[in-house]
Amino acid sequence: MTYSKRKIFLGAVLILTGSYLLWAQRPVNIIRAGDRFEYDPRFKQGLYKGSEMGFSDNEAYDIVVDHMPLTEWGRIHWYLDHKAELKKKYNIPASSSYHITFWDIGDGFIDGDKSGDGDLACFNKVDNSNENCLEKEVLLSVDFDKGRWEEFHFHGCDNYWFIMPNGHPGLFYNTR
Repeated sequence: MTYSKRKIFLGAVLILTGSYLLWAQRPVNIIRAGDRFEYDPRFKQGLYKGSEMGFSDNEAYDIVVDHMPLTEWGRIHWYLDHKAELKKKYNIPASSSYHITFWDIGDGFIDGDKSGDGDLACFNKVDNSNENCLEKEVLLSVDFDKGRWEEFHFHGCDNYWFIMPNGHPGLFYNTR
């Protein structure tokens, strides 16, 4: 390779590396967060009773974000580092057993009635807009049953990570 070709190649590698590092360091922006039943109008009508009523102590939450780390381990670390903030700001989780789904905002909320895509995750309308659905892109799911370990699942992957009560990580390989 000639000297000028090496300079161009090295410059391209440096630009790509710098761009990646800048993108990866962007903060995670939480667009919407709440209890899954908050999005269901039947909850507001009193048809569902939460754990305070003695019905269930396992609650589900949805959090819509516009950016998360690229790697599974990076997403787990982000969640563990921001767990106290989620509890303080959004009261997530409020129960001793829970399921949290982190959704990618992608191109934003769309009108489910006008979309030709049948693979949407739709939430209760917050305002008068009909744009309350997202393309289904789960970035991270967190499950915790009281007395067990916290599990981390990823879209399209049968394996999952878990954190034992003593704080040690593990990876379960599904051998199906």
